[in-house]
Amino acid sequence: MDLQLLTLYAIRFRSALESVPVSELPVTLQSFPRGSCGDATLLLGTYLIEEGFGSFDYVLGERGDPIGAGWTSHAWLEQDGVIVDITADQFHDGPGEIIVCRGSKWHDGFHGVRQNVADYRIYDTHTAATLHAAYRAVCSTLKKT
Repeated sequence: MDLQLLTLYAIRFRSALESVPVSELPVTLQSFPRGSCGDATLLLGTYLIEEGFGSFDYVLGERGDPIGAGWTSHAWLEQDGVIVDITADQFHDGPGEIIVCRGSKWHDGFHGVRQNVADYRIYDTHTAATLHAAYRAVCSTLKKT
């Protein structure tokens, strides 16, 4: 897999997502990147499928004490050991805005579990419809650039 090309696509997608007016986004993406990792990961996963990169796994991880104040969760994409993450900068110790790499000690700290294919279209009707509207807005912005 061409990591440079994948990085360019991730950068373009994040930039387009950040350019969409907040009023056109579901509440889960309105404070992007903060608290947006789940839905942003699904949208990016769908985009990468459509752009020919194949399907990525949706990985959900947790770190810290679930009862304590330090617990947090995070979601990102993985395919054959390659991690793609466009929301890590929501964390004070996040390694950056766009992460595309083979393996990541920072992500390992979340004890991630593969959930399913990262494609919003496989979810329930309400989730798919909500995310489809956001996806259309992002894709419309991508076409303008």
